[in-house]
Amino acid sequence: MLKNESYSYTKLLYKLCKISWYIQKHAIRDAKRAGHKLSIEMYKEMKADIDKNIEKLRAAIEGLSKEGKY
Repeated sequence: MLKNESYSYTKLLYKLCKISWYIQKHAIRDAKRAGHKLSIEMYKEMKADIDKNIEKLRAAIEGLSKEGKY
């Protein structure tokens, strides 16, 4: 069973991955179709920020796992 903090890391990782996927597969494509250049750039920046946070969470989970605290 996951500890509360471990569950939070896992849940956040899952949710952020879903958001990143949605931005890549739908939001950017829709903005391109509509010709909204500012929206395209905003979505790309958002995805980059979210992907950085995803990597931080993965590293935290990996670190906790190696310490036997996950």
